[in-house]
Amino acid sequence: MSLIAKVAKQLAEANSKLPKAYKYDLALREFDNKVELIGLVDDPTYNIEDFRGREMLFPKKWVTLDVLETKTEVNV
Repeated sequence: MSLIAKVAKQLAEANSKLPKAYKYDLALREFDNKVELIGLVDDPTYNIEDFRGREMLFPKKWVTLDVLETKTEVNV
């Protein structure tokens, strides 16, 4: 796991209101100079009941969990 992924996971776990994800990452938004905390979650556009009993994985999707200022400080 990269350092950025570890920091992203730490930020997500610090805010209990955010949904749980399989993976976390950070992405810089250049148009407004903010940082997105993104997470790999079960795709909310699908119904999990449609996949029960099937031999296929439930689709996952990267979604924005939070938007942070670029000056946010994190202890590593």
